[in-house]
Amino acid sequence: MHERGPSVPPVTPPTSSFVRPAIGLLAGIGVALLLIAAGTVLAGVLTLHGVEALSRPFPAGYVWGKLVAAVIGALAGGFTTSRITVGRSSYTVVVLAVILFVAAAGPALRGTNAFPHDPSWFPLTLAVVELVGVSIGGLLERRLESRGAA
Repeated sequence: MHERGPSVPPVTPPTSSFVRPAIGLLAGIGVALLLIAAGTVLAGVLTLHGVEALSRPFPAGYVWGKLVAAVIGALAGGFTTSRITVGRSSYTVVVLAVILFVAAAGPALRGTNAFPHDPSWFPLTLAVVELVGVSIGGLLERRLESRGAA
């Protein structure tokens, strides 16, 4: 009969210096966009009613619901990116913040809205909210991680 010795976990090779930041960035984008999309759909279901809902100015509840979804998504995206890239610089969190800022600020810089019935202040406000949200989410994770390590 063959007896098994003590189980030894396989040795995993260390990840290269660019893989973890790339994974962190992609995960942060995915988490942020998933939560923003889900929140926007929820806000739409709760506030937009009828066939003509998209042909008139959006109700305030929908606009504020989209902003709340953006805050939650940005915080979670920054937190996720920072968690995956723990022990490294905050550069990846900054890159995520800039990506979301530029994506949201595009319509404001072109002088248009992504949706014609959004208020004129919405695109730039959304861009700033995402920039600040990602930064705060990343800083919050770093602060929690430093307290846990102390």
